[in-house]
Amino acid sequence: MRFSRLAEGGTAMGGSSHGRQSARVALLAAAAVTAAAAIGLVGGQVSDRPRTVPVSEDVSVRDFAPASHDTAQPESIDLLAAGGWDGGAAVSYLKFRVDLPAKTPPVHAELWLARHSGRLPGVVELSVVPWSDWQAASVTAGSAPRLGRVVGSVFPTGFETAVHFDVTSVIRTSGEYAFAVTAPTSDAIGLFDAQESRVKRPPTLALQWNDGPRPSASPLKRLPGRLIVAPPSTALRYLQLPGWLPEEAAPYWLPTTDDGAYATASATDEPSPPPPPSPTPGAPSDSAAPATSPSDSPSGSPSDSPSESPSESPSDAPSPSDSATSSPSPSGAPSASASMTGSPSASASQSASASASASASPSMSQSPSASQSASPSPSGTTPSEPDCRLGDLAVPSCGVLWGVAPGAHTSVNRATALRNFESLTQRPQAVYHAYHRGDQIFPTGEEISLARDPQNPRILMVNWKPMNATWREIANGDPWADDYLDRLAAHLKATFTEPFFFTMHHEPEDDVRTNSLLGMTARDFAAAFRYVVQRLRAEGVTNLISVVCYMAYVPWNTKSWFPDLYPGDDVVDWVAWDAYAYSDPGYGYGDFAEMMNRRSSLHPDWPGFYTWAARKFPTKPLMVAEWGLWYSSFNQQHPADFFRSVGRQIDLFPRVKALLYFETPSNQTGRDSRVHATADGLAAYRDLGKLPVFRVEPPVEYSNRPSPTFVRPPGG
Repeated sequence: MRFSRLAEGGTAMGGSSHGRQSARVALLAAAAVTAAAAIGLVGGQVSDRPRTVPVSEDVSVRDFAPASHDTAQPESIDLLAAGGWDGGAAVSYLKFRVDLPAKTPPVHAELWLARHSGRLPGVVELSVVPWSDWQAASVTAGSAPRLGRVVGSVFPTGFETAVHFDVTSVIRTSGEYAFAVTAPTSDAIGLFDAQESRVKRPPTLALQWNDGPRPSASPLKRLPGRLIVAPPSTALRYLQLPGWLPEEAAPYWLPTTDDGAYATASATDEPSPPPPPSPTPGAPSDSAAPATSPSDSPSGSPSDSPSESPSESPSDAPSPSDSATSSPSPSGAPSASASMTGSPSASASQSASASASASASPSMSQSPSASQSASPSPSGTTPSEPDCRLGDLAVPSCGVLWGVAPGAHTSVNRATALRNFESLTQRPQAVYHAYHRGDQIFPTGEEISLARDPQNPRILMVNWKPMNATWREIANGDPWADDYLDRLAAHLKATFTEPFFFTMHHEPEDDVRTNSLLGMTARDFAAAFRYVVQRLRAEGVTNLISVVCYMAYVPWNTKSWFPDLYPGDDVVDWVAWDAYAYSDPGYGYGDFAEMMNRRSSLHPDWPGFYTWAARKFPTKPLMVAEWGLWYSSFNQQHPADFFRSVGRQIDLFPRVKALLYFETPSNQTGRDSRVHATADGLAAYRDLGKLPVFRVEPPVEYSNRPSPTFVRPPGG
């Protein structure tokens, strides 16, 4: 026995060449097993070993007005920022290089961000960035990539150690993945640790290939709750956590003040919180860009009085053209094959001013599929200027549809008003917003011509208000309503098969009556909306994209009946609201972010419409069906400042995929929303429309449609 051992040892240490070769093979085999275990492969299959992937590149793009702060604050490369402040914005971009073992997608994937300091905003969102060829060193406000679909939203209470997002649907293959971190605020900045974090808490992907705990040397940890993370754990799922996150430790600081979710960035008692990030004007740089009231009217905008009564609602809708014309045309249901937007001329595409460039961004190189799922960029891809395109239900893969309701409350022909507006603002509109009421059949021949303009094709947004029946009567099969809907369906199928947006009775809050005998309760509205959409679909109208459009006026939003207005996910494709800002100081005065997520001191529990919608409708694209700025001769500089804030802050609202301006020289109370009310305001609006975020390719197939000819619909 001793001899055998000695002989064995002699062979291993210095025996024959055959023995040395066997030893090398054994060592290589052992190394291969070790490597396989390290990457999660055992026996040719993916093991249950989780892994974490730190961020490979990150950058915080901050674009604030020069006067945002009294004194400049030092930049810090170890933090990322997200949120809005005084007309400006901060957006952070992350990039991860992912190498999946055996090309097997994880069962679960989470993206983790550690709070750097200060109080977190009440909402933090993560969006896919379809184009990942950007380089952190050269990303500016003018060259930052456009945002794709929202992966998820979290709602911190203020001082959580970390936030996390489920990105399982995104991480499906090996490659580079890019994301953007935003917060839809006008007065708060969230700060997170960056790749260069001095405390070694970089943004991290946590990947796992099983759903539960397994016996091993390093078992998966249960997600901590309380104030540790947002969202907290509510299920028995076991998740891999970043190494920097304490498993069950308390937060390093427990707030002793009110922990409300909507405090401003400065409302914190944390020892020595850093100020909001310093303003860094982001001028576009070509060299830095990686690549190139009851009525059918527009909008109940809130009153500018402290009482907040809904007295500013523009009432009578723009009159539709008298003609009801039609033409035969091939069909198309709403789908990814149709890009439904106008695009500015080539000469205008990149000429936005520095002050209006926060949202400016190059086009993405990878157009997501109709479902907008992200695809990693293959290594070695040459940066380019790819297009944003529409997917199913006319949702852009990136960017925002740019549109208008022109010449409201005037006698000007609508087609003329549209062309005047486009000439004035120096770019075509992607969406034309038209209003109809009662038994008017739509679209009219004029509207069809606008949609099929070979030079500037447009998608229609048709707003219909029934006049001859209550909501309950419509839902119960009112004969007038049924006859009208059947005639409308026949007209649409015969004359207009392009995808179009449709809403029934926009701003229904203003017409809700709680007395059930009147047939106009919130539930009656929901039932009527369902009935109209389902009947049209049953009649073969497959190109209708349904939009429910709220007034979004704060007192109504807090009523007990407000949630009952929603008709249901199966009959609602988009969710929209109308929003207006004021140049007169007071309620409704501020920047774009204030308008988009307006709150009220009289109703502190209302989080703002965007925040409410993000929580209520996490899978629905959002549209601002009407927006505008009410001009004031006492504050003539405000229009330019406001329109510049739109450019800086639009990326803070990545769920918004369409923005339609409401233009009128005078609403019911004499207010003026024309973009050319001041020369500086017009210049700022022109620059705004040229930003890449509002550029989406027009549908080529529209130019091949025949011009409409007049065909009187049955009973029309």
